[in-house]
Amino acid sequence: MFFRGRRKTTGLADDAPDTMFPHLPRGAADMLREEAFRELHRLGFTTSWRPDGYIAATRNDTTELVGLDNVSLQLTQALQSGEELTREDIAERITHLLDAMSRRIDPDTLSEADFLRQLKVRLVAKDMVASVADGTGDHFTLTTRPWTDDLVTSLVIDTPTSVMTLSDRTVERRGLTGTADLEDLWHAGYRNLWQELIDAPVDVNEIHGDDPGSNFWVVESGSFFLASAVLFLDDLLPRWLPDLDAGDGLMVALPHRHLMLLRAVTSGADLLTGINTVTSVSVAQFSENPGPVSPKLHLLREGAEVLPFTDVTENEDGQRVIQVYPDSYLMDRINDGKDPGDEPGDPYYPPDDPGAP
Repeated sequence: MFFRGRRKTTGLADDAPDTMFPHLPRGAADMLREEAFRELHRLGFTTSWRPDGYIAATRNDTTELVGLDNVSLQLTQALQSGEELTREDIAERITHLLDAMSRRIDPDTLSEADFLRQLKVRLVAKDMVASVADGTGDHFTLTTRPWTDDLVTSLVIDTPTSVMTLSDRTVERRGLTGTADLEDLWHAGYRNLWQELIDAPVDVNEIHGDDPGSNFWVVESGSFFLASAVLFLDDLLPRWLPDLDAGDGLMVALPHRHLMLLRAVTSGADLLTGINTVTSVSVAQFSENPGPVSPKLHLLREGAEVLPFTDVTENEDGQRVIQVYPDSYLMDRINDGKDPGDEPGDPYYPPDDPGAP
């Protein structure tokens, strides 16, 4: 389930990587775009591309944001498993996407009991919330809270067809904008998230690479809230990883909603190898799976704020470059017994990058 193969060709005329969906060949990406617009127009929407990659679909003075990233990643996974994609396959996936959108439950229509029962807290990318706000005009100042510089906690309504970010408008219409009311909502959201996580089937495995220090733990689940488990990590680690010694700190990556990568903070070259390994895996999983959260590696340790300390950029040649920005604590751990050589903050090229020196 965790490791997936390389992208396979589709047999289409154009197998060069697409610029909008680089994990797909151009031929498949073209069909994805064409089928999305075809179905939206059939349903009576007028459409336009937004700079952030969403389709703005307008009908009856209401604009919906339609994102194709999850479908594109599902197609990538199908290719990796050896499936031959046809236009009919892609059209069917688009139909399912839009059908789920049409059957989304309006949170304003839920009874108080159903509203509280379906309320959860989820950890999401801050940029994702900003894109929704920009595209719909909704605000989320009451229903999101900062967690790190790239992630926020968000109140959501979890329904059988979708997970919807709760807007300030919905809270206001329910008259729940007071401090006590909002705290009650967040309390209910965290309580329901905890129940989701302890009830969800979870698969835990330790991965051992070829190099010393390249070991890490993988926690996976079919739950759409697995990545949010980091909010309860002190309580969940004894259940899931009772033998993991996190006394010196823990490095955590949350590539997508179904996956969490963990590694104990060690020292020296062992730690630096671990940072490079987990970050490289996180970037790949973030890029290749639906529901991306963050490719960054986060440092968690007692008495300190959660610290994102890696970043991913591209150089002028289009090569993926991983940057490491440790705080003083992590730097001391890395330099403990470490031989002179590459220093954190220098560009790091993932081992599978063809442009790596």
